[in-house]
Amino acid sequence: MRIMLVRPRSSPETIGLQHLMLVEPLELEVLCALVHPPDEVVLVDLVMEKGSFRQHLMRVRPDVLGLTGYITHVPVMLEHCREAKGLLPRTVTVVGGVHCEVCPDDLDDPSVDFRVIRNATRTFPGLLEHLRTSHPLPAGVLTRGERLEAARLLALDSWMPQPDRSQTERHRHRYHYIFHQPVALIKTAFGCPHTCRFCFCRAITGGSYQVRPLEEVFDELAELREENVYIVDDDFLASRNRLEAFLQGVEVRGLRKQYLIYGRADFIAANPRLMEQFRNLGLRTVIVGFESFFEPELRSYHKGSGVEVNHRAMETLNRLGIDCYATLIVPPDWDHHRFRECGRILTRLGIHYVNLQPLTPLPGTDWPDPGESLILGRENFTEWDLAHVALRPSRMSLSEFYRHLIALYDRVLFQPRVLLSYLRQYRPVQLWRMAVGASRVRRQYMEKMREAASGEKRSPGS
Repeated sequence: MRIMLVRPRSSPETIGLQHLMLVEPLELEVLCALVHPPDEVVLVDLVMEKGSFRQHLMRVRPDVLGLTGYITHVPVMLEHCREAKGLLPRTVTVVGGVHCEVCPDDLDDPSVDFRVIRNATRTFPGLLEHLRTSHPLPAGVLTRGERLEAARLLALDSWMPQPDRSQTERHRHRYHYIFHQPVALIKTAFGCPHTCRFCFCRAITGGSYQVRPLEEVFDELAELREENVYIVDDDFLASRNRLEAFLQGVEVRGLRKQYLIYGRADFIAANPRLMEQFRNLGLRTVIVGFESFFEPELRSYHKGSGVEVNHRAMETLNRLGIDCYATLIVPPDWDHHRFRECGRILTRLGIHYVNLQPLTPLPGTDWPDPGESLILGRENFTEWDLAHVALRPSRMSLSEFYRHLIALYDRVLFQPRVLLSYLRQYRPVQLWRMAVGASRVRRQYMEKMREAASGEKRSPGS
């Protein structure tokens, strides 16, 4: 069989980091490693490739078409499946990805033959065997019209092979995450042991947290040509013992890389010496989910941490010279004062990279039903990007809320002293790419502000 695996492009309506980052489709590279002769596999990264989906489809003419994506990709994934069925009716269509695993009904469509909802590295080969020999369909795959029953859902199996990165060889020099380029991805664990109520990551694994053997991780790191490595665990700083073992193995093997990771503020604040050791072994940047610098909000998020801890974590990162990409949740009850106060806190703490996420009750999370306060339609998948305002602001108009988001971004990202430091640190091409990406995001926000203002003029009482 000829198998075509596709990463689709994002919708122009989606606001987000795609303007500042383009990273390898790791999940598809893993699936490629599971395909063996006489079957053939072709990975098409439409984010990087020229040409339309139709052009690539007719060039490859696959027996099996596989598509992956997030909640924002639901419409384009269905569009591609429908197009494939129209042009090549005998092609078997398969969809997967984290949103499909949690909300498979959103991808239940006459054009979709199979939905992979659990343990893709185990079920995908079984699905291919089913198509090849009519063996029974493996558990973890839904057919058209079939509903997810939690009682029948398999336990999480975190096994994964070494990815087949040969499929993306021609694009690897272009993959980047802000100033990290070229960057490779690696995953060492699945899920998160914490219980934040807003987090979609726990929904993907049903609250389970599983890790890969570190020897496998070291072997994979040793094979990477890229110096920059983005560890895409939901929380790489989940265990002190595991981090110590990781750092020991990195040092023993002489794995000299520059690392970008996700990590919690409470771990950073409690382990400054371990963070210093990590920095000495290549840690360059930590994406920290501070979520808030206001205690009542942190309590409502079930974060299990506090504002003072957030401050100490940032002080530790600043002292060690580790870059911080901060993420904050912006709830709908913020007023003008709260936006200004947040800006003062962020600049005082030395934060100059920030991702502001309007509070978004993603389906599958523990966040309670927002009821009538939800202004983002559940069917508007392309806008569920943690950037569109999802809940109606309670203390200002929607257009004002967008205006304050833009102003807060401007205040943090465009500090003169920070911009001057960039000129000393980074190459002109990196700075240009950053400027272009940031301007695109800003234009999208400005457009949303204008749309909201126009709607408010038509309905002055809303």
